[in-house]
Amino acid sequence: MENKNEDLRFMQLRFIGKILAGFTHEIKNHLAIVKESAGLMGDMIKIGKTVENDSSQYLEIIRSIEEQIEKAIVHFTYLNRFSHRMDTELSTFNVNETLEELIALVTRFANQRKISIEKDFQKDISSINNNPSIFQLLVFYLIEEQLTRLDINSRLILKTETANGSIAIRIIPKGKVLDADREEGSVSNEIREDIIKYLGGNLSISKEGIVIKLQIKPL
Repeated sequence: MENKNEDLRFMQLRFIGKILAGFTHEIKNHLAIVKESAGLMGDMIKIGKTVENDSSQYLEIIRSIEEQIEKAIVHFTYLNRFSHRMDTELSTFNVNETLEELIALVTRFANQRKISIEKDFQKDISSINNNPSIFQLLVFYLIEEQLTRLDINSRLILKTETANGSIAIRIIPKGKVLDADREEGSVSNEIREDIIKYLGGNLSISKEGIVIKLQIKPL
């Protein structure tokens, strides 16, 4: 049991580390574009271009800076929500919002593999009472495993739907599978079963994809 706890703690630390690494990389990209845009404005001023005569160029640069700032704010918002999900063991959360947050924070890793992550969420889905950080951890590792198995230019679809008092989260790969014979991913089957048991749900894996089912408990 102690070894299992150690494995889970290591998984959580690695999960947090990967999320922070992806986040800081994205923020650095946004800041680099802002710096480049500000430098361009400085160069325009040095060569005598005035706002009166070249307003369209200045406005275009300002719009680019504003766009990057807005994107950075969105990422900071997602990271803030992500960190607060670890405040309490149990809380009421919306599965769609939690998945959307996770997708935004792992998109960089998908882009590195040239794989797109797409959403197919049921609207007005019920909120559930569970452990959102452990839920995100499980989905993260399942996504990561799929990213390592799929060929470039593949797609990964995350779908949510309600059925028979449960919320189903489907992770559906679309594309050529490079490592179809591998039985175990970055998370052992035993640990994965322990996590889904802790969440009070069930997990099924097939060639068609992965299905997580969580009960909708009375709030």
